[in-house]
Amino acid sequence: MYDQLIVETVERLCRDEFHKYQGEPFYNTIPTPLLRSLGEVGLGGLAIPEEYGGLAASAVTIAKVFETMARFNAGPAIFVSVHAMVAGLITRSGSPSQKSDLLPKLASGEFLGAFALTEPHAGSDAQALTTEARRADGGFRLTGSKCYITSAGFADIYVVFARTAASSGSEVSAFIVPASTAGMTIGKPEKKMGAELSPIASLFFEDAFIPDSALLGELHSGFKVALSGLAGGRVNIAACANGISIAAIDAAVAHLKERKQFGKTLAEFQGLQFMLADMYQRLRAAQLLTEQAAAEIAETRTKGPAAANVKLSSSVAKCFATDAAMAITTDAVQLLGGAGYIKEYSVERYMRDAKMLQIVEGANQVQRMIIAKELLK
Repeated sequence: MYDQLIVETVERLCRDEFHKYQGEPFYNTIPTPLLRSLGEVGLGGLAIPEEYGGLAASAVTIAKVFETMARFNAGPAIFVSVHAMVAGLITRSGSPSQKSDLLPKLASGEFLGAFALTEPHAGSDAQALTTEARRADGGFRLTGSKCYITSAGFADIYVVFARTAASSGSEVSAFIVPASTAGMTIGKPEKKMGAELSPIASLFFEDAFIPDSALLGELHSGFKVALSGLAGGRVNIAACANGISIAAIDAAVAHLKERKQFGKTLAEFQGLQFMLADMYQRLRAAQLLTEQAAAEIAETRTKGPAAANVKLSSSVAKCFATDAAMAITTDAVQLLGGAGYIKEYSVERYMRDAKMLQIVEGANQVQRMIIAKELLK
């Protein structure tokens, strides 16, 4: 079960605050007042232990939080999800000083975290990374670039993955890189088709020096660090998809009850009822898969990694829920007819946002490869 008090608090915040930033002046930004509001209710510390000022929420509660946020706006749900992933990586792999220095600031919302793995030619193929971290006196020199990085330009710290030995694809390390690092520059926010309140941009490293203390986890253990956060990240994206689906169904139901054609409401047409029924079935299946995957993650954190196959369950949840959201929002646009295609109505935004979720945290084609490989083991 999830923590109802946390979820209700988040819902009140979303209802009161999110609508203020749904407009062109705020697109491709993370508004400071919004970030402050998120921090005040503890959303910065969802995955952080209480000793560092966090909520230490369960994976089930965290997933429900992101479902709730995405019902109102997927953008903040996405960048907070990435922030939570970064906090989780530092919690699991950080040194005592990294935890004491960074986790309280991440928990309070003073710092925003970003995850920098993707490169132009190494999207889901992490072994093809070309960003290098070369040994230097007292640290490393970073050279290379990252793309499509959520919160780039607004984050305070970036967990950056770079090759630390050119001879092997497995010798990659993770580093905590402050936004103020000399030699790191950030590109302009990309103009996306959706999720306008979750900006993405590229990072460029030109001989950027980072000290030894920036290393997250052991040298050459970057893949292990990254993999420790992927299952939770995929479940949270599935939860975001479910939130979008709920919003789309709610909008469709309201329209069907109100709009009249041929002397009766649209809700009285059986063909449209069948569409609505299919939408709801997809949503409930997606929610159950997401809840199960989140519960398995929670189980592994109390009983150990052998407790459940979270790699399989998280990939199933992410793939199914995001595909379901795309289908549900497409049908919602159809049910609203011409109104569904107009920006004054929100369902066209839900459809655009759902498309992004089929791509991030590993495209759904990659999720299907993972699922098949796990079944064939």
